[in-house]
Amino acid sequence: MKLKLPAREDATVDMAPMIDLVFLLLIFFMVASVVTELEKVEVEIPESKFAKVPENIAGRMMLSIDADNKIYVGLEEMKDIDQLKERIKEEQDLNDEVRILIRADHRVQYKTCKDIMIACGDMGATDLIYATFEE
Repeated sequence: MKLKLPAREDATVDMAPMIDLVFLLLIFFMVASVVTELEKVEVEIPESKFAKVPENIAGRMMLSIDADNKIYVGLEEMKDIDQLKERIKEEQDLNDEVRILIRADHRVQYKTCKDIMIACGDMGATDLIYATFEE
């Protein structure tokens, strides 16, 4: 026995909730991207032909070096290398295997980078990567 339902001409899809949802998602991602951009010290990252994007930078301690050779951990400026070593030690107390991401401006003196690498090595943090852009 076949039952045939009458065709409904008034059946429509209300697009207003879907449009509202799309706008909410758009606003969320715009705000989230601005928040992540504010957490970094502004530096001009150098370019390299052989740059490789690391697979996972999550959980890395971020060191930034600006054009004036000032060192930052997150947004906090370090007065000297000894203060940097103390911060690395604090990070090691939380996580034995400290991994560090170094974001150095392309105008930074090599001596500053060398001092940072030595300080990290002295504290036992040997997993270092430098941020670069691919040419």
